[in-house]
Amino acid sequence: MDKIFALRLRTCLCSVRRNYCTPPPSSSGSAGSSSGPMNMSPRYKPTEFQKFILVWTKKYKTKDEIPQYVSAEVIDRSRSQARIKLSNVLMLMTALASFGAIMVGKSAAKRGESVHQMNLDWHKKYEEEYKEKQAAGSASK
Repeated sequence: MDKIFALRLRTCLCSVRRNYCTPPPSSSGSAGSSSGPMNMSPRYKPTEFQKFILVWTKKYKTKDEIPQYVSAEVIDRSRSQARIKLSNVLMLMTALASFGAIMVGKSAAKRGESVHQMNLDWHKKYEEEYKEKQAAGSASK
């Protein structure tokens, strides 16, 4: 019974070790072979949008230079870099729009325009229209 348990434990530990250990960078015996485990990374055919991202993040100079199959790591890394670049551009545009809104508000304040004054003017106009409708309604009766 103990031997069976020990055997199962050993096979379990070996599989865990095998699944979580990374292979060595390169061994001296397989330095020239191209069929090693290092070349077995999954390869994907990039879409047009992924090609655009690869060029925009400067992984390749043009779309023509992109090979037919690219590793997933390159695509993921360039997608992350593109996300960071886009975030930076959007933050800059938000800051510029905020600065522009401040400048427009200050110039409107110098002209004497305010939201409070616009609200008072609207209510005054609305009240005058209501009185005209009341006068037209009572005159027609």
